[in-house]
Amino acid sequence: MAVVYRAYDNVLQRTVALKVLLPHLAANAEFARRFEREAITAANLRHPNVVIIYDVGSHECFQYIVMEYLDGPTLKQEIQKTGTLPVTRVVPIIWQLASALDYAHQQGLVHRDVKPANVLVGAGDHITLTDFGLVKAANMAKITGEGMASGTLRYMSPEQAMGKDLDGRSDVYSLGVVAYELLSGEVPFSGPTPYQMLSDLITKPPPPLSSFNTGVSLGLERAVSRALAKEPAARLSAAGELASALASAAGVGLGPGGERSKADTESRRREAVLFLTSAEGRQYPVYRGQVTIGRGTDNDIVLPVSQVSRQHAAIHCDREACRIVDNGSTNGTFVNGFRLPAGAPCFLQPGDALAIGPVSLLVVLPAHRVEAVETDSLDDRTDRHESSDAHSADTPGLASHAGAPGPRKKVQ
Repeated sequence: MAVVYRAYDNVLQRTVALKVLLPHLAANAEFARRFEREAITAANLRHPNVVIIYDVGSHECFQYIVMEYLDGPTLKQEIQKTGTLPVTRVVPIIWQLASALDYAHQQGLVHRDVKPANVLVGAGDHITLTDFGLVKAANMAKITGEGMASGTLRYMSPEQAMGKDLDGRSDVYSLGVVAYELLSGEVPFSGPTPYQMLSDLITKPPPPLSSFNTGVSLGLERAVSRALAKEPAARLSAAGELASALASAAGVGLGPGGERSKADTESRRREAVLFLTSAEGRQYPVYRGQVTIGRGTDNDIVLPVSQVSRQHAAIHCDREACRIVDNGSTNGTFVNGFRLPAGAPCFLQPGDALAIGPVSLLVVLPAHRVEAVETDSLDDRTDRHESSDAHSADTPGLASHAGAPGPRKKVQ
């Protein structure tokens, strides 16, 4: 869609990357308008693994983006040079991409073209994701033809290939393809023709990773397969979940170089313990540690609504529970209709109705935690049934309290 040049900014005296749209795209007025809007949205992303956009504009017949210049190969070039990558490199690379994607999804932005060619590899395997917004602008401007989806077919999710509406789970699929290729040296579907590739993508399961690389463990294979589910509802719901699953299966760290000391902390943080679900169905993951909420773009969860304060609230999760604290916001933080006093922590549990100013959110458990809770509940019921005869006679008042609600189940 564009050509990238190394250029020099004479005003600020720095080297930059200048991306110039191909002439037939720049000549499309609708595409140019949508492209500028998407580029401005991407320019407001602030994340260490997302390329910095300095400027977007046009000159004569040229439409361009000015970005930070990053010296280093693309991930595609790394794959071409080495074939498969060791798992100690793969996990930190996927984690950095997942962190960037989860952040972008929280801002309401879906990348739509996650692939190794759009990933730059810097010193110490620092990863930078590029090219937000181009694909959406092309699709919305209908420059790909009726019924066609732009993007890169080899890395495209089934729903994107079929031209359906997309959310962040489409990027999770594409990230799964990238992980698959890093571990195997191959993409799941690479038919002789685009038609065959499209048919396989939509209808066939991906070949097992072990069919290309016998050294891949069953745990790694399962983790990648969960990201490559055909139906979005059956797929991992956040990119960070894939990174955590890979790290757990491989027994390596998530930081650059796979450091184990950092892995323990980051693995816990990247495994969501709660989700906040909006009325529109958007899900915001809450990780162990502190998650900040507000209008400002430096928050973990950004709610771009004027009635939300810049630093509105924070959620603190440890092994025992999650608590939310209002940071003295103007329009308040509410749990089940009760406005929280500023600075006073309040426990959160699944099913709670949370309001950040005017924004309504429902607190829910991730699917893997629902299974754990249901299993625990079944075990609890079995234990209580087996011990009831032995203890009821010796426990005064047990019958009178039998119908009383039990204590709240804490988030582990």
